[in-house]
Amino acid sequence: MKTRIHTACLLATCAMPAMAFAQTTESEPLAEIVVTAERRSQDIQKTPISIVVLTGEDLKERGVTDINTLAAQTPSLSYTDNGNTKYFNIRGVGISESAPNQTVGVAVHWDGTYVAREFVFGDSFFDIASVEVLRGPQGTYTGQNASGGALYVNSVRPDFDGTSGFAEATIGNLGHRQLGSGVTFQLSDTMAARVSGQLERRDSAYTNLGPAGKKGQVSALSQPGNLSRFLGRAQVRFRPSEDIDLLVMHQVSDNNSDGLPNQRFDVGPPPNRTIAYDAETRLDVSYNRTTAILDYKGFDAFDVRVSGAYQETKQNLRSDDDLTTATLYPALAAGSTSIRLRDHYYTGEVNLISPDDQRVRWTAGATFLDYTQPGVIQTGGGAYIYVNARRKNEAVFGEAAMDLMDGVELRLGGRYNWDHAGFTNDGYLAIGGMDGFRAINFTPGIIDFKEPTGRAVLNWEITPDHFLYATVSKGYKPGGTTPMSLRYGSETVLNYEAGWKASFLDNRLTTSVSVFHMNYDGYQTTYTPDVNNPTSAITRNVDGTKIKGVEGQFALRQSGFTLDGNFSVLDATYGDLTIVEPVGLYGNGRPTVATTANLKGRTIPYAPKFSGGLGLSYDAAMDGGSLTPSIRVSHVGAQWVTFFQAPYHQIPQRTLVNARIAYQSDEGWSLAAYANNLLDEDYISNVFQTPNGVGGYTLGNPAEYGVTLSYRF
Repeated sequence: MKTRIHTACLLATCAMPAMAFAQTTESEPLAEIVVTAERRSQDIQKTPISIVVLTGEDLKERGVTDINTLAAQTPSLSYTDNGNTKYFNIRGVGISESAPNQTVGVAVHWDGTYVAREFVFGDSFFDIASVEVLRGPQGTYTGQNASGGALYVNSVRPDFDGTSGFAEATIGNLGHRQLGSGVTFQLSDTMAARVSGQLERRDSAYTNLGPAGKKGQVSALSQPGNLSRFLGRAQVRFRPSEDIDLLVMHQVSDNNSDGLPNQRFDVGPPPNRTIAYDAETRLDVSYNRTTAILDYKGFDAFDVRVSGAYQETKQNLRSDDDLTTATLYPALAAGSTSIRLRDHYYTGEVNLISPDDQRVRWTAGATFLDYTQPGVIQTGGGAYIYVNARRKNEAVFGEAAMDLMDGVELRLGGRYNWDHAGFTNDGYLAIGGMDGFRAINFTPGIIDFKEPTGRAVLNWEITPDHFLYATVSKGYKPGGTTPMSLRYGSETVLNYEAGWKASFLDNRLTTSVSVFHMNYDGYQTTYTPDVNNPTSAITRNVDGTKIKGVEGQFALRQSGFTLDGNFSVLDATYGDLTIVEPVGLYGNGRPTVATTANLKGRTIPYAPKFSGGLGLSYDAAMDGGSLTPSIRVSHVGAQWVTFFQAPYHQIPQRTLVNARIAYQSDEGWSLAAYANNLLDEDYISNVFQTPNGVGGYTLGNPAEYGVTLSYRF
């Protein structure tokens, strides 16, 4: 297998220069990239943020299908799938522990509205117009829970240009099958609609032998690592005049799998893709979300935008706690855990946006969130836990930009946040079933927080091709309480950043570089003494954490070739906090007694010191169409997953190669062949704590290859 893949890689690499000599293409400038996260359409090269934007075509060319694959193409962004929790961090700021009281520190907005929890971050990037990753605190426009940054996902919307659409089918190894289509059509002169949907299936790269634990006697009821997901979206757009534009959409998602294929270091050292569970495992996540966005331009002084969403989510998880079978490892038997979560929330925002042609340009707005999440946890020890998490937020914000002199602009923005976070007082731990003996009643209550955030930015457009900015920005994530009434404070991030964005060679070369220093106070770090009992989580605040680094990217187009690259260098260290290292933390019973240690100077979780990528493609014009081969290399440095930093608490560095070749017909159809993880590297994508052992790991998928046939009209 690997010999064939290495040979294919060599042939693809050697073929690209030959094609370049065979025919040349007149050099064209790079297309302008438009950013909308700050409520206005802005050229990315004139936006004072360290930002990565990928269009829908970029996502396909780079093999980015969801947030997980986006992380490999976006330095400083880290994403780890832990089943019911997704650890999503930018510059080491976000969320790094599984606990019902924790919230994310990277705000995700899908089609302009806030996504309240990370459970649904496994969605496919299907029928997407663009993805915008904003790095660093976004305390003005995005607000609370954006201390690390923000992600904006924008779907393709219906237009009034007649009927258009696409259909595509993919088939690949690991039993990968995917069908998708979308169509826009006119209902009248003032109303248009778009309907799109995608169905995807994939088998697991692992083999679960089941309770018997023997090859040839496979008795497993589940095969962790498989995937079955559906995403459907229906939109109606009503534009009765040039002043009124109303969009209503409904999105349905249904993600089903047999859970994550986790392995124990002490049972199957890596790389080992054979597991043996004696419990059936599942992870099912589904939701319905309805979104409405109204743009009104009937006033001379400002435009009005009103948006809102309502979402209901269901999540059912069952995991094998010991990741083994009692038949082979009776001493490790620990049962299984089931988690059932149901959440629903409302979110809304109102914006007033001044015209762009004024000397002073301003934006003002208000937002709200009302979130409820009842959940039931059944532990391997037979305990039943019921908790009902609540979260509310109200905020007002505004920003004004003024031209101080020709090419020099000052922006001042502020936001005031009111948060109410915690649990209702009807939670409990019961023995012998949900209606059994109530051993503990949870009465943590709801805690109120308030915090101002914002930014000051000085921009200098030296020439139309050179843009400098300096900014001071503040981000914030509210505090809360654990179900056991252990309270903790809010965290704040103060970011000092400067950047330079430039264009050269008649916009055939664009560059961007930023340097930053972040003071991270109140950093919320959580430790769960009992990994089978999320309510045992203890959250502490750490002051004095420092994060500094450099981020950069470039793109060059010349004679049909497009070369792009990006990188980040991070130095992120804990402040002052003393912890207790438990007995047996490092394996083999070490340490023999609990010891204390101070975190100061240790690297914080999910902050790799270096990450980067490089991509090369070539557009070859042909009779009746074009042929585009491309190859992309991405590197993610090693990263810790917890402050304990035992050897099994680090995800090793990895370097992956993806390749693609696509033929695009002038008649609308295209055929593409792809290979992800082309060199078939065995790499660890996650590590974690396990009961009665020294940790576990999850391997990333081996080489994935296939073909996609599509037609656009």
